[in-house]
Amino acid sequence: MAEATADQAGEIPFPHLADRQGSEGPVETGFAPDYGVDEEHVAGAELMEFGAEALLAQFHAQLHAGTPWFEAMLDCIREWESPRETIDGREYVYLIEHEAFDWLLLAERICDSAPPGLLPLHEVEALLVDESPPVPLSEVEFQERLGTAKYWAHLNFLYGVRVEQALHLAMERILQKERSGLSFSHARDELDGDVFGRIYGARQRDLLREYRAAANRHDADPERIEHSEWQAFTYWLFRRRLERQDPARVASDTRQGMEMLYELEAAKQRRQRRRAAESERPAHESDVIDGVLVAVG
Repeated sequence: MAEATADQAGEIPFPHLADRQGSEGPVETGFAPDYGVDEEHVAGAELMEFGAEALLAQFHAQLHAGTPWFEAMLDCIREWESPRETIDGREYVYLIEHEAFDWLLLAERICDSAPPGLLPLHEVEALLVDESPPVPLSEVEFQERLGTAKYWAHLNFLYGVRVEQALHLAMERILQKERSGLSFSHARDELDGDVFGRIYGARQRDLLREYRAAANRHDADPERIEHSEWQAFTYWLFRRRLERQDPARVASDTRQGMEMLYELEAAKQRRQRRRAAESERPAHESDVIDGVLVAVG
């Protein structure tokens, strides 16, 4: 859904990003406000938790009633309001910076809640690992199923996290080409530093320190970063780039990221086709030649 293509790389919409000065109010995302751990809003958090449990119970009931699992899951996502949860010590952050929605993470959470035997595991794995839904949806259909607010928040995540990460890979490849055969003489942290320096004008560790200060994460471990924080850090980098670079540079860098994302998606689809072809081969190390089943090996 909302995959970048070579043609789309010329158009760079940044939908529904929040006004940092707050003059336009919060962006509508389809989620309840994220109050964090402020005790003043504990009651509201409890209500959101209750809402999540009720939605999961409804999802399970739909599965028992025979509703296709992907349809039932999208219904659950559309109604979901909790922007984050902590389950068994793991932090699930579905809504980053109050505006970027990681719908696949929420899909994972919903699918994990299902009782054993109710979901086709191969289809769930294809969705969560390969981002291959069991039923193809157009962008219009996907927007209708998520709801407009969540769909725009999903696009924010696509551009602000996925494309931004792809931009890092694109810049890494550019730097490696510049160094030609000397690339292996550089330590990995040097390459990362150059990638971040080339894009953002500062080293990764300094940017991470700046992000944590802005996010009041002063107690974070300086030697490690959790996945949820890395996603939020990436989105913060995206916003920082939009705010500090001139529009032409923003467009150029984002186009590079989109082209890399398209390249990665094309490579993934080739791997999927190859695996599908291999799975259709006759069993017992046999092969088909001119329509005749013959043993090989």
